[in-house]
This record gives sequence, C-alpha cells and structure tokens, in this order.
Amino acid sequence: MISVLYVDADAGLRAEVREFLSRDSDIRVTARASAYDALDLLREQRFDVIVSESSLAVTTGVTFLEVLRRVRRDTTPFIFFAKKSTHEDTINALNTGATFYLLKGSDPRQRFLILRHYICQAAEQHRIKEALVQSEKRYRNVVGDQSEFIIRFTRDGTLVFANDAYCRYFSLAHDALPPGRVTLPPFGKGDSFLTSLGALTKDKPMDSSEFVWELPDGREAWQLWNTRAIFDEETGEVGFQSVGRDITGQKMAEQALRGALKNLGIMNSITRHDIINQLTGIYGYLQYSLELSTNPAVKSALSKAISAAETIQTQILFTRDYQEIGCAEPRWQNLDAVVAKAAAGLDHQGVRIDCAVNDLWVSADPLIEKVFFNLLENSLRHGQKISSVRISSEETGDGLVIVYEDDGVGIPAGVKEKIFRREYFHNTGLGLYLSREILANSRMQIRETGTEGRGARFEILVPKGIYGRRVPDAPAQLA
Repeated sequence: MISVLYVDADAGLRAEVREFLSRDSDIRVTARASAYDALDLLREQRFDVIVSESSLAVTTGVTFLEVLRRVRRDTTPFIFFAKKSTHEDTINALNTGATFYLLKGSDPRQRFLILRHYICQAAEQHRIKEALVQSEKRYRNVVGDQSEFIIRFTRDGTLVFANDAYCRYFSLAHDALPPGRVTLPPFGKGDSFLTSLGALTKDKPMDSSEFVWELPDGREAWQLWNTRAIFDEETGEVGFQSVGRDITGQKMAEQALRGALKNLGIMNSITRHDIINQLTGIYGYLQYSLELSTNPAVKSALSKAISAAETIQTQILFTRDYQEIGCAEPRWQNLDAVVAKAAAGLDHQGVRIDCAVNDLWVSADPLIEKVFFNLLENSLRHGQKISSVRISSEETGDGLVIVYEDDGVGIPAGVKEKIFRREYFHNTGLGLYLSREILANSRMQIRETGTEGRGARFEILVPKGIYGRRVPDAPAQLA
C-alpha cells in the first residue's frame, strides 16, 4: 500500500486525482488544499509520497518542500504536479529536493497515468534507498566493532584482556599487558573512573564516559568508552568490560560545524542590519515626500509604499527570530520569570497580569519568552476592552496545560486556526505562527479555545517529562 498526500488549491482537481489514483487498490490518497494544512497533517502522519502543485495559496510548492527538507529533515519523495513552470522553476525545485517534476498540460487528466507511474516509482526507489541505508548501517556497525577498543579489567584497574585495536593504539604487546593499576585510557592517572564504576549495579550495569587523552606526539585525542559491570553469581566477584572508540574526528567536525553556523549567523545578522538601515532611509524619504505632496493620488501611493516598507521590515525581523529557533539546547526555565520578563518589554499600564503557575519550570527553547511576549502583545493590541490577563496551569493525564486568558473581545470562531498561519496577521504579523514553531521545537502545542466576546484563551500543551517544580536549593521535582 502506497500512502499519498496530494496538495492542490483546485478542489475539482483534488477530487479527480483522488478518484483516479484510488482506483488502484495499492494506493491510498489524502488531499489537502494548502501547504499549511499539509504541514499540520504531517506532524501526525507519515506518507510514502507527497504530490503538490507548485503554485499554492499564499506560499509556493518550493517553500513547502524547503520546510520539509531543511527545517523538518523530511526525506519523503516529493513530486510536483504543476500547472505551469519555467526551466528555472524546475531546476530550483529539483535542487531543493524534488523527486520528479511533472507539468499538468492543457488537460491534466491526460497526465494522471504518468503521475501514477511517478508515484509508484518514487515510493519503490525510496523503499530501496531506506533498505540500503539500514543495510549499510548494519555493515558499518560490524566493521566498527572490529576497530573499537575492547578491554576487560578488575575492580582495581588491572587489565586481563585487550584486543588488537587497543594494543595497536597504545603500543602494547598482547602477551605482556602492563601489570597492576593501568594509567592508560579509560583509567587515567586519577581514581575518578574506577570510583564511578562503584555505582554500577545489576539493575544498572552500564556507564558511558568521554575522555581527552594526550598522545605521545602532543596531539589531543578524544575517546568514548562504554563500560559494563559483569557480576559473578557464584563468587560474588565483579569484573568490567569496556568498549571504546576514538571520536576525535567527530569532535573536530562538531567544532567546525559550530564555527560555520556562527559565521552564517553573523553574515545573516549583518545583512539584516544593513537592509533595516536602508529601510530606515526609505521611511524617511517617503514620509518627507508624503508631507510635501498635495496631490491626493500621490499621497495615496506614498502611504501604500510606506505600508509595504513596514511589511518588509516585519518580515526581515521575523527571519531573525525564526533563525534562532532550535539554535540553543532546551533549558529549564522558571515560567513566572519568563512571563515577567516578557511583560517587562511591553507597556501594559492599566492591564493586570496575574501569573499563577506555582513555581512551574519547563524545559524549552530559550525563545519561549517570545511566545508569551506575542500573546501579551496581541491581547494589548487587539483586546480592545482588556483589563486583565491570567496565566495558570492544570495537569491532565497526558501532561500539563498552561492556560493563557484575557478578558478582551476574544477571537471569532472562524479564525481560531488561521491566526497561527503565516499569511494571517494584523499589524505586527507572524507572531503566533512563530510562537507555534518555537513551542513545536520543544514538543509543545498551542491552540485557541476561547469564546468570542468573553476574551481570548490559549492552551499550551506540555508533554510529560519536560515540566516540573523546584524549591529553593533543591533539585527539580520533575513530572
């Protein structure tokens, strides 16, 4: 069975494609009208093949594909079924990661057979590729085992066995292992390694450690060691076996990657800074021209130009915030402090903010402060009659729900989901879309459940394991 997700704004064509492909008992089709609906569905369900029109509502098929490939690291085969295209469009799509690019032509129905063939071919190629990847992983594991260091030793650090890889690496003779306490990796010159093994039990017999070691030529080498305690039921003696490998290359690659990401971030920051500086000049000239002009038509055009420039600035600032998502490891943060910091950046005079979460801590992206900043800003900007905001929490069987409520005008029922989409915004724009992405990076979800006329109500769903409570000078009491 091949599961297919078909994305196209044309409702009639969606129905025709679904009806044609479903004639094949081995193909099951799910259709969506927009990339945003498709991305939401893909959070919960996997498909064997994705088929999409290149021209979609608000966004493009290439942007849809780029989010899958570069943001979500999704390798699902992706086929464009496009109404029109230039040679440059096709090359761009294929370079972004498209599997096939098929034009609909003047009569798309005549292309349905080719589309079905491409779907079957893409699904089969992907399955073969995955099988090869798995096979290669198994092969590499076997080869890796041959080259890893394997030693067995007693509680006092005396070697009783060392394989060829270990002996070669440390210039030891198989038939003349050093007697008594060894000072080579993973033992080192101190007692910390052997001491840590004293905590191993039958229920928890494994320990993993990383060590940096200076080689005879002065170079530093990193090694990863996994140690297992072996308990002799008859004698009560405890022996140990360690499997280690050199991870110096990995450490160097990680350092190089961190440096490259840092340089890329610097370049993006400089570019954004320069563009915003130019926009500031454009603002000034446009505003000055607007004040000088007496022609109503010219004044109208200048006002539209100023509005367009403001939109450009908003979108540039959004790229800065979006780039930061996932750049830092999730960390434990006190929700009271997060809300207080977010509120401090806004003028909420006359609006009471009550955070009643009882010293709740969450393990989240450091950008979670922006989530509450955006919620508060939207309340202050659009709540109209707002006088108070309350943040509370309640635990359910599935985890924790953080509830954000205001007493403003609320959100109409028809736009509760649209407000989280990138194309739906008023003035500031993009804030709730960014908030959802920040939370998703920490496995959290957000939804709006308020009643129009009674205020907005947002629920942030936090899964078990990434929230808890702390008391002063004590470790977290995690849920």
